[in-house]
Amino acid sequence: MIGRVHSHLRHKSVLGFKYLAIAVTDGVSQLLLSLALVGEKGKKGNYGMSDKELKNRKKSTKTSDLLKSRKEDYDTSKIELAKEMIRQAIRRKVRFSYVLADSWFTCQSMVKFIHRLHVRCHWLDMIKVGEKSRAKYKVCRKEFTAPQLVKKGKKEKLKKYSRRLRCYYIRYDAVFGGIKVRIFLTRRTNHGSWNGLLTTDTEIEFAKAWEIYSRRWALEVVFKDCKTYLGFGKCQSRTFAAQIAAATLCAIQYNLLSTARRFSDYETIGGLFREACGDSIQVSVAQQIWGVLQELVNAIADAFGLLD
Repeated sequence: MIGRVHSHLRHKSVLGFKYLAIAVTDGVSQLLLSLALVGEKGKKGNYGMSDKELKNRKKSTKTSDLLKSRKEDYDTSKIELAKEMIRQAIRRKVRFSYVLADSWFTCQSMVKFIHRLHVRCHWLDMIKVGEKSRAKYKVCRKEFTAPQLVKKGKKEKLKKYSRRLRCYYIRYDAVFGGIKVRIFLTRRTNHGSWNGLLTTDTEIEFAKAWEIYSRRWALEVVFKDCKTYLGFGKCQSRTFAAQIAAATLCAIQYNLLSTARRFSDYETIGGLFREACGDSIQVSVAQQIWGVLQELVNAIADAFGLLD
């Protein structure tokens, strides 16, 4: 089920899968809750591959219900998968105050979904502010794109400076998809590029919103730790079931390390991982020495007729 996906690291399409994950964080430690491997079907519906490449893809022989569900996830919209992951977290009694994501997930459908949940939580997400930004927000009964809101803020002198965060920002109370939201447009310097935050929490102030959203970076650190120490993304199996299993085992390993780190003095997952590896090496060496000692004692016992 492999296909071509866009790599933001290499800035080109590569053979692989997209990895979608949901995690919970309190700013100290993170736990991965759910994951999915998805593909990019593309406009032609061929996953960016030629007819010959599609024909040569290895066919899975396993037909279990769990694998069937995973295959359905593969072609499901990432927006819909994200919604289902949030529902799963709620069903498993995981409580959270904010849902954080990058700008790709900001859409009216997602904002409405979070707003209608029976649990009390808010959406807090980045929005696109560049020239290609097409989303419109209703402010003072008129609709504006994010770049237009920037111009409006400059013209009406709404720009403020946060000494605490050392950046400029413009605040708007708007309506997006029929839901009341608060928008913060911010940039570091007078000549820097603008970024934006959107939240359904209409009472939150800029510094607090920035502080909470910065925790989303923890998920990027999770991916880096998994790739660096746990071999994430290096499974060479040609079966989709094995790729799912490898990603799942990696998530379980990370959760174990993250939990151990929370109750220890380690500052990073890497430090804990190296210590754990060191302990396992010491155990293996001790076992080898013990084996040599056993052989030596047996030889002496045989030579002198003694009980080992």
